[in-house]
Amino acid sequence: MTIIGNTLALLFVLSVLVVLHEFGHFAVAKAFGFPVEVFSVGFGKRLFGRKWKGTDYRVSAIPLGGYVRVIGLGPDESTLAEGTSQETPAVGKRWQRALILLAGPFMNILLALALHAAVFAIGVRVPAYELNAPVVKVVEEKSPGAEAGFRPGDRIVAVNGKETPRWRDVQFVFGMNAREKLRVEVERGDARTVLDVVPKPSTKYDLGYVGLLPDFGRSVRPRIAMVVSGSPAETAGFKSGDVIVNVAGKEIRGAPEEVFASFVASVNGAAPGPFPVEFLRDGKTASAQVKPRRDPDGSWKVGVQVVPDLPEVLERFPIGQAFVEGWRQVRTELRLTMSILGRLFRGAASMKSMSGPLDIAKFSGEAARTGAVPLVALMAAISLQLGIFNLLPIPVLDGGHLFLLGVEGIARRDFSLKVKERILQIGFLMILALITVVLYNDLAKNVPTTWWPF
Repeated sequence: MTIIGNTLALLFVLSVLVVLHEFGHFAVAKAFGFPVEVFSVGFGKRLFGRKWKGTDYRVSAIPLGGYVRVIGLGPDESTLAEGTSQETPAVGKRWQRALILLAGPFMNILLALALHAAVFAIGVRVPAYELNAPVVKVVEEKSPGAEAGFRPGDRIVAVNGKETPRWRDVQFVFGMNAREKLRVEVERGDARTVLDVVPKPSTKYDLGYVGLLPDFGRSVRPRIAMVVSGSPAETAGFKSGDVIVNVAGKEIRGAPEEVFASFVASVNGAAPGPFPVEFLRDGKTASAQVKPRRDPDGSWKVGVQVVPDLPEVLERFPIGQAFVEGWRQVRTELRLTMSILGRLFRGAASMKSMSGPLDIAKFSGEAARTGAVPLVALMAAISLQLGIFNLLPIPVLDGGHLFLLGVEGIARRDFSLKVKERILQIGFLMILALITVVLYNDLAKNVPTTWWPF
């Protein structure tokens, strides 16, 4: 059921974002009087619809996004795939065609702003330490932070010249810049100093690790973030939000970075079971018998994903400030995305940092199971990435069409249908190569543990 749930969540998220992207093209094309032949929700064979004012509004068989076919913009991926491209005279002015092409990515960026603002207005629970000033309390031994010379008590003021007033800002920059040399300005007593640190790539998503932590103390317990459908944990009655107190009589408590390893060790030590697991739910203590299943690698798993149970606060803003915070979030994500793309092209970043359909399906499923607000936040992030990706100058994408339009403007003539189709075919090959690499990394990251985390 987890696979089905993740797939449905993926279809929902991508369909909403892609259809709204195509609506941006559609709305501006209609505003300029361009003939719009098709507006389709989904791809492939037409199932049903209605033709109104020259446009076929349809629902198609493959429920993944959709497309709009505007006469006068030249061939696109839908006409190329169907073999229905026709030589037609250009419609409207080039600047109008450019605005039609820009409208799709702009709609995604605008949607990201609206969704982020909605999340900030509704409110979301976040770990309390994320909103605190980034004062280092723990420097892990032999970590990049220790090698760079960080000390307990250092307050991180800025990274690469950009202020970092909260721990969230520091973690975000470190996490998104694995292998990159960062200049970190810190307050140490009454003086300021600059330290250079290179975050070490960690986890299967190639996130940067520095080894600098706030003071969580050593009394943190593991909290269940997700229960896998059909797992021993589900059979035992566990739910997301349950806080594990002990496993087979062994108390699970320690620093946040220790609780996961302690939980896994306790499960393996008590296997094959069944054994009791004591937990907290809504402030009340309960217990359940669990019999783990053995993995092919010899480890024992109960089918839950656990995270440190840290104190949380509700982050919420009035509607006006929510849009300000939403724009700040969009701006931060935009800058970091451009930075990561630049590093990928330079070969300074790993392709593991890119998420493919399996990752997106897993994130979407987990967010949907957690609640509406996390799902909206995830949709905002993906919408922004979709808008940025479509602006890349790759044929087939909007950015590729814009680049071709610019070349036609310089040449002062429109290229023939045959030339445009050849360019689109090259774009298909480029996208196919990219998808192949991303999917390979996706499989490598997810197949062994996608549906059975711990």
